[in-house]
Amino acid sequence: MIIKIGCDIVKIKRFSNLSITSLNRIFHKSELKNTKPESLAGIFTAKESCKKIFNNLKWHDIEIKKQKNGKPVLLLNLNKNNQNIQNILSHDISISHDGGYAIAIVIFLLENKK
Repeated sequence: MIIKIGCDIVKIKRFSNLSITSLNRIFHKSELKNTKPESLAGIFTAKESCKKIFNNLKWHDIEIKKQKNGKPVLLLNLNKNNQNIQNILSHDISISHDGGYAIAIVIFLLENKK
């Protein structure tokens, strides 16, 4: 098995005045239900953490949702352009924000295909 870890941190204030075009380019419609800067920054860091592990993913290939208890859930929308990601056994995500920053860590457990 292979463990892959991605991490990203951003200043929350970067997400205070994003244009509609920028928001739609990066975020799914479901991710824009809460447009508070700290929420957007957290989702962005989670997506960027995934892109650091799988560099062929596009913004809309990654979707962050929340369980009723508030825990983030990572959904990957795989297609013909990123089929090499099929060997995922498990994954988890953590998002936090404090002191004007948002951070996310994503961990993937991959099958070691030989």
